Amino acid sequence: MNGDSGRVRKRRARVALSRLTLIIVVANLIGLFILLVGSFALTQYRDGLIQAKLEGVRAQAQIIADVLGQVAIDESSCQPVDEADIARQGEETALCSLALSQTDVREVFNRVWDSFEGRVRIFNAPQTFENPPVSDANALLIEDVVLREDKIIAEALPSIDDDGARRLRWGDVGHTILRLFSRDYRMQAARITLESELNQALASSPFAEERGAASVRLNEEGELVVSVTVPIRRVQAIYGLVTAESGGIDTLVEEARLAILPIFGFAVVAAILSSLLLTAMIAQPIRQLAIAADKVREGIAAAGRARIPDFTHRKDEIGELASSLKSMTKAIYARIDAIESFAADVAHELKNPLTSIRSASETLAIAKTPEQQEKLMQVIQKDVARMDRLITDISNASRLDAELARETREAVDLTRLLRDIVSMYEDTAKDGDATVMFNDPVRSVYVLGNPTALSQVVRNLIDNARSFSPDGGRVRVYLEAPAQRSRLARLIVDDEGPGVPPENLEAVFERFYTKRPRGSAFGNNSGLGLAISRQIVNSHGGRIYAENRLENPDDPAGPRLGARFIVELPAD
Repeated sequence: MNGDSGRVRKRRARVALSRLTLIIVVANLIGLFILLVGSFALTQYRDGLIQAKLEGVRAQAQIIADVLGQVAIDESSCQPVDEADIARQGEETALCSLALSQTDVREVFNRVWDSFEGRVRIFNAPQTFENPPVSDANALLIEDVVLREDKIIAEALPSIDDDGARRLRWGDVGHTILRLFSRDYRMQAARITLESELNQALASSPFAEERGAASVRLNEEGELVVSVTVPIRRVQAIYGLVTAESGGIDTLVEEARLAILPIFGFAVVAAILSSLLLTAMIAQPIRQLAIAADKVREGIAAAGRARIPDFTHRKDEIGELASSLKSMTKAIYARIDAIESFAADVAHELKNPLTSIRSASETLAIAKTPEQQEKLMQVIQKDVARMDRLITDISNASRLDAELARETREAVDLTRLLRDIVSMYEDTAKDGDATVMFNDPVRSVYVLGNPTALSQVVRNLIDNARSFSPDGGRVRVYLEAPAQRSRLARLIVDDEGPGVPPENLEAVFERFYTKRPRGSAFGNNSGLGLAISRQIVNSHGGRIYAENRLENPDDPAGPRLGARFIVELPAD
């Protein structure tokens, strides 16, 4: 109990934050984080940026190659080819190599290219016939310029303190995390070299729609760049190569990805607010219901009463749960009240014969004649028999609910059941007992129920009718088939007794009701038979009630011919 109370106190102390609240928040945020990570991992936007960069760089490289092909070709310079190359290739090889004028190249860059940006390198055509032709790009380099270099912005560095260092570290961590999503792409770019791009451009066709070669690779500083190399041609001869490259891809991609973060922040705030709303609408009511259920349990143990919070106005599952808990609590309290009332009635009924036995036993000690002693012994024996009967009926009544809940239902032929019971009364009848008669219907009538419990109802009603009927009287049992509309089978038991006072037609079904007409034997009935019968009939979805058989049906206060008990059961 102490442990349970501790859990209840703990539950009450942490109303603001619960496991369900955390589950709701985490469940709402998981989808957002998956969406964020997925947007970082998607390569479609990155590929679009790279393709746009490549188109711009390609156009720039082609323009530079066309201009240099017109003004920077040095046709007068004819450098001898290595003898080893001539011996390797044969006598038909040209005796001089084609080259660019370094002076003209520099003059072109000094006068023309203010409108271009990025890095541009000019290479001479390879002077050897090795395979591949270019093994060292720096050996062929004529010019290496950066056109329209980015503007330098001067910013004061933050002071060297913990906060500044922490901001710097967090910024580095953010960029490092973003770089992780491009790691595979950067590894592929790292495998591509400037020399391989130059060799690919030399082998490209001059008639292709896109001249030269293009690639995404890493420069000397490890930055991801787009690069396009276009041969400088005149007619079909290659005099050199132009390589144009542009960086900033990592920065563009990171900026595009970081632009998602504010939207993600708003989405996180919205998710948290919706989680809090769900907590207020779901978690908190459920917690209140749980606390109220604990209070009900504690109240039952302390003989108190607790109420379930009323959420029945909500047209959702929480409202249904609250309604069910209220109904369950009401049923529990009703059962507790019934048990308490039953216990009080049992104590009262058992006290009467005990009081009589005690009085008789005390009087027996001072009785002087054998006749007085015998009379007192008879009183004691009757009271003992009465107590035995009471205890038996009370035991049956207390077990009835559990037995009805455990037993299975089946189709019961009421016609056959009544026929067998009435036949038993006929076989065991004694002189002076009321005769039990059954008006056998033409066809069988079936109901869904427990045959043992239903037979107990029939026997209780017949025993009750016989106990009120005069010697030699008749008890009639009827069975009416269900009508088309009602679908209810009716079992009727009539007697020829004094009937039931109109004000007691409902009270006869109460426990320990034993009011009998004057002259009837006292103590022969426990007053539980009709109460048990009503309990069984109610558990079968039917009803039982009593009425009087009158000489004049229009005169309720007129002479009575006897009592009538009617049982209505749903037909199968």
